[in-house]
Amino acid sequence: MRLSIIIPVYNEAGNIGKLIRKINKQVAAPHQLILVYDFDEDNTVPVVKKLQKRQRNIKLVKNNMGDGRGVMNAIKTGFKLVKSGAVVVTMADLADDPKTINVMFKKIQQGYDVVNGSRYCKDGRKVGGPAFKSWLSRLSGLLTPIMLGIPTKDVTNAFKMYRKKVLDSIKIESEGGFEIAMEIVIKAHAKGFKITEVPTTWHDRTSGESRFKLIAWLPRYVHWYVWGIRQRLKL
Repeated sequence: MRLSIIIPVYNEAGNIGKLIRKINKQVAAPHQLILVYDFDEDNTVPVVKKLQKRQRNIKLVKNNMGDGRGVMNAIKTGFKLVKSGAVVVTMADLADDPKTINVMFKKIQQGYDVVNGSRYCKDGRKVGGPAFKSWLSRLSGLLTPIMLGIPTKDVTNAFKMYRKKVLDSIKIESEGGFEIAMEIVIKAHAKGFKITEVPTTWHDRTSGESRFKLIAWLPRYVHWYVWGIRQRLKL
């Protein structure tokens, strides 16, 4: 089965080389890396172009969805490029643990359709990050199995792996940012796809600028949470 790793980037020159080395060293399955950027002046671009000369599994593509900007459109651009197999989204800021991708891929091979990297299940960890954001994500995760019936305690985490057929079956309607991952898993559950989670360790970034916009995106997370509850109750 083909494994594609989508990495949205935004001025990640200080992190991207380290991340690609970690992925290529730690991810056992043959894989392609799809790095998606917004604008030509992004300082990530020249670094990746140098790496491409030595590593043939790297694709560098410009965001071409919607208005051509933003993490959500970057993720959708990556999804569009993948034709089959399994797809995982990971961040360029070194927050996600590449070793978790091996465990996720095994779950996909065992028959699961969506695998959530979970910071809040047994053996999962979240290191650093704003306290209020952490509290909100942990609370939503604790309520997810109860309110939505989805077997994950970390529905908001963008670090997820999908079978491509799941993405092909879902109309993505998110308009903001990382809530796209929440929308996909909730809609996948509503369609009857098989979902599970695996523990992962998340570290807050130490270099670069975060693209997470809590105040702007929070209403969109709430929207998909309520949508999922309504689907479960058939309202």
